[in-house]
Amino acid sequence: MPGRKARKSAQPGPTRAPEELEVECAIQLRKFGDKLNFRQKLLNLLSKLFRSGT
Repeated sequence: MPGRKARKSAQPGPTRAPEELEVECAIQLRKFGDKLNFRQKLLNLLSKLFRSGT
């Protein structure tokens, strides 16, 4: 169409070594696991505090 501009093609990012990707993935999984662990500990603490009968 005459009035439309063509889309720019996506620029491929710099390629990384597989070892770098593994390290980055491991770091992300560790952060995710730490967040879940913290939430579970907080939930356990709150349930102990507010449990009826204690």
